[in-house]
This record gives sequence, C-alpha cells and structure tokens, in this order.
Amino acid sequence: MLQFVREIPIRITLQGALSSRRGFLFHLAAGFSPKGGRIDPLSGMSVNLMDVDQWLGALTAELEQDLFVSKSASLNHALAEVMAVARLKLAENAEQAEAVLTSLTFREERGWSFQWNSQQSPEQQRFVYSHFLELVPQGQSSRLLRLDFVWCRVFDCEEDYQHEGFRLLKGLKLSGLEDVLTQMALLKGHKLSSESHLESIRVNVLSEQVCLTI
Repeated sequence: MLQFVREIPIRITLQGALSSRRGFLFHLAAGFSPKGGRIDPLSGMSVNLMDVDQWLGALTAELEQDLFVSKSASLNHALAEVMAVARLKLAENAEQAEAVLTSLTFREERGWSFQWNSQQSPEQQRFVYSHFLELVPQGQSSRLLRLDFVWCRVFDCEEDYQHEGFRLLKGLKLSGLEDVLTQMALLKGHKLSSESHLESIRVNVLSEQVCLTI
C-alpha cells in the first residue's frame, strides 16, 4: 500500500496513579494513504503535505497542553488515551481529505515506543522495549546485542512490558548468538495473564549491523 509518513517531535505529560507528573519527548510518525490510490495533483504525493502539517500541528498543540493520567501505577492506560486521541483526530482529518490514516508510532527519545496500524482494532497497540545483552564467549570476540521485544497489548492491560522483558531474560543462560536465537524463539508468543503476548523479537547484532526477526 502506498503510504506517506510524516514525523514530528511532541512533548507529552503523563502521570501514574501513585506517581508525580513525568514529561516525555516523543517522535510521532503518522502514515497516510490515499483512498483508491489517488495521488494529490498539486504535490505529486499520496496526500497533501501542507494539510498533513496542519493536522499534526493542531494535534501537537492539543496533546502538549493536556495531562494524561493513568488509573494505576502503570502508564499504559494514559498511553492508550494518547493513542486514541491522536488516532481519532488524524483519522477524521484524513477522511475529509479523501485519505486514510494507516499507522501511528510514538517513539520515545529514550528508546521505547508504542504504535498502531490500520490492521489492528482501535483497542490494540504494540509496545516495543529494547534490552541490551553482552556476549563474551571464551576465546571469541565479544558481541553487543539489542533485543527489541514487540508486545501486542490487549484492551485495558496494565502490565509493565519492560519489566516482563527483564524477567524473561533474567533466568536465561546465554553463551553465544546461536544460543540467543534458540532461546528467543522459545520466548516468542509468551502470553501474560492479561492475554497480551510477545508477538516478535528483533535481535540486533550491533557491531555487525545485522538484524534478525523472530
């Protein structure tokens, strides 16, 4: 599907039920596609760039002045509200311009993200948290790995995906890359009590610029 993606920085303030306010810097990437494959005649793109910039500017002004409060210590509920506001606003804008909102990704500056695309239901989201792993096999070169855990969140789940990822990795004894790949394949599909599950794992071998998806 032909998609135009525009990315902007956005500051959002969140608060858990038992914590003080926290400020986050996100990079919001919004994807749009034309209805019926139509190309905008003025810009030669799938959607009008000036329209998209206006939509994102208005959304930024709204989100940055609000405080999003979670009903528990976890911030998942507040993040789901942020996503819902952004999705509804931008989908309405796109509809009026004969376009379709196809994806939204909020990537936080400190290396985690939450996202939605048009193949998911409005209540579903994906959360991505990165974990770093050092491999130092005897007599071999060391490797630094980044493991990106992609969690599929079900409606109203308040579980801490970053903590769950740490917990899954804590008990593993990993000696080499092949061992890591084998163990990650066993973790794929791990289901939490909320029915959220570990959808996929990206193994990034940083020194070799290699990424393997499980």
